[in-house]
Amino acid sequence: MLYIVLITTLAVASAIGLHYSALVSTTKLLSHFHGAHPASIVLALFLAVLAHLSEIVIFAIAWQVMYSMELITFSVESPTFLDIVYFSGTTYTTVGYGDIVLTGHGRIMSVVEGVMGLVLIAWTASFTYFEMNRKWLKNA
Repeated sequence: MLYIVLITTLAVASAIGLHYSALVSTTKLLSHFHGAHPASIVLALFLAVLAHLSEIVIFAIAWQVMYSMELITFSVESPTFLDIVYFSGTTYTTVGYGDIVLTGHGRIMSVVEGVMGLVLIAWTASFTYFEMNRKWLKNA
């Protein structure tokens, strides 16, 4: 159980750090666009999606490590890394189709990943709103 807590904590810290860095970098890139240029909106959203996909992979790596250490099991026999990325993505986005189910003590990390997904997606939404509102109001 201690390994699960440590791996989960590392995944959470990595995801938050990556997301923070992505938003800071996006802010710097957007400063090169003047006004509400359509390219700035596309760039901001593209970078946000890229950040979220990267965070899903961070959690998938954590799942893979725990699976390799035999700390957790999945309902699918011998899941591939892509299966684990899929599981991570459905957990992160809280879609949770249920076709791949986690068993054992690692289920607590699935709750943490779901909460992280909600928080980071909300952070992206508020950041995007703030940036676009700032640019649009400046030109109004």
